[in-house]
Amino acid sequence: MFGLLTSLALAALITLAPTDDDAVTHREFERLQGYSTVVLNHVSDRLGTDNLPNAAGLPVEPGIFVTVLLDRLQIYDRDIVGLNAGRLDQAVAAHECVSGCALTFYDAFQETWLEAAIESSVHAVEIPQRVLFAAHEQVPARSVVDLAYAAAETRPVQPPSLHLLVNSANGGLRAMRFYLIPPGGLDLRQGSAALGLTISISRGKYVVKATDPRFAREHSVGTLAELRRLLADVKRRYPGKESAIIVPDAQVSVGELMAALTVVRPGFPRIVLSAGQRVRTP
Repeated sequence: MFGLLTSLALAALITLAPTDDDAVTHREFERLQGYSTVVLNHVSDRLGTDNLPNAAGLPVEPGIFVTVLLDRLQIYDRDIVGLNAGRLDQAVAAHECVSGCALTFYDAFQETWLEAAIESSVHAVEIPQRVLFAAHEQVPARSVVDLAYAAAETRPVQPPSLHLLVNSANGGLRAMRFYLIPPGGLDLRQGSAALGLTISISRGKYVVKATDPRFAREHSVGTLAELRRLLADVKRRYPGKESAIIVPDAQVSVGELMAALTVVRPGFPRIVLSAGQRVRTP
């Protein structure tokens, strides 16, 4: 019987690799369905789709597949390390990881990308361009952020695109793309038009601030309804801005993060996650 790694590899090998902006043809869609079916079966077996966060997303496309359970981390179907309620016990930061990601995560992705590079040279296929995270909704969001930085900082040449798998009421298993603040922080140039909208999330508290000097003060609200109203006002004042930097604290779960993102995304669809890296202005 084929394992998950073999099944996904075969599905990916016969799949054309469109960019995120490319239209998916009928034939490409059928091939993508083969990959997504394997992923769906694995998620259903190991995690249960009901335990994914609920949100809208895009079709699942091939990539490195990561499952974050409450008791362990898997890359494809290979167990990497045990977790305690979705966290590493006694995590040690990798010296090479600028963001401070865990050594265990860094080493696991470094090995995974090396294996992908070898497979790429042997079979004349591209190194995967995406990393897909299927995380139990009770897993701490910071665990996923830490893993995302580990994946991004170890991929050769350029970072991958990052996607969190979600359970869509209408579409089933879907993928929501997100971005990361650079591992060492973000330096905004003199005269930059960036708003630098940053939302720090803790349980029962959402702190909203921005680097734009016209954004006079930070705002703190206690409910998602208040956050929705506040962001609607920010969008009216800054209609052309699309990005929001999201900083979940150590206690916020993936489910709680996604609940906040459903409020943020309508006005600011480009979601940029951060582990607390500074956004600096001149």
